[in-house]
Amino acid sequence: MAGSGTDLSGVKTEMAGTLLTWMQDHEAEGTIFLGPPGAAKSAVGKATGSTAGVPTIAFDLAGMQDSLVGASGERLRAALQVVEAVSQGRSLWIATCNSIASLSPELRRRFTLGTFFFDLPTCEERDVIWKLYLDKYDVHSDIPLDEGWTGAEIKECCRKAARLNMQLREAAMYIVPVSRSASDQVKALRQQASGKFISASHEGVYECSETAGSSRPARRVIRPSEP
Repeated sequence: MAGSGTDLSGVKTEMAGTLLTWMQDHEAEGTIFLGPPGAAKSAVGKATGSTAGVPTIAFDLAGMQDSLVGASGERLRAALQVVEAVSQGRSLWIATCNSIASLSPELRRRFTLGTFFFDLPTCEERDVIWKLYLDKYDVHSDIPLDEGWTGAEIKECCRKAARLNMQLREAAMYIVPVSRSASDQVKALRQQASGKFISASHEGVYECSETAGSSRPARRVIRPSEP
């Protein structure tokens, strides 16, 4: 929904208005997940329904857009009717984004449960992620140095090692973490979130830390679960 109110066609503006009006009329709760790419925002959103034991709908607003204003609105209203039928009038909306600057205040205000910031995972959090994907891809080798890696990059390393029959440290040679390729953007995002948004990792407001995403000792080894 970035750019609503500034697009010349009026498509995004109309869709934003329709969505916000619907959420207000149905007293729908919502929250925003903000963070760098690969920080598990979408994964947490998808897992929420499974954890709560309720249906989860992937709401693809971009796929509903049409060059004609009216056509986009019709598609969106049809999709909202599905949401209302499935949720029986009780829905939780989870929006994910890599930057919040381009979102209008009206849109952000409608997500009443707050904005959660997903930082790069800490050493302890990466241990859990490695364990998850070592088990999933049945990989048996020492983990590489993973300073600044996201969960998506850990997953890709394990997937490469499994599919190409190589060691994790070999697969890591083909991984360029977002903390390195977009370091300036990550730093700016942390500074923007510090003191303003809720931390997704611990209770309370997020505070920018220079140690976030720090490396583990090189000799640390994580093994997949035994059958």
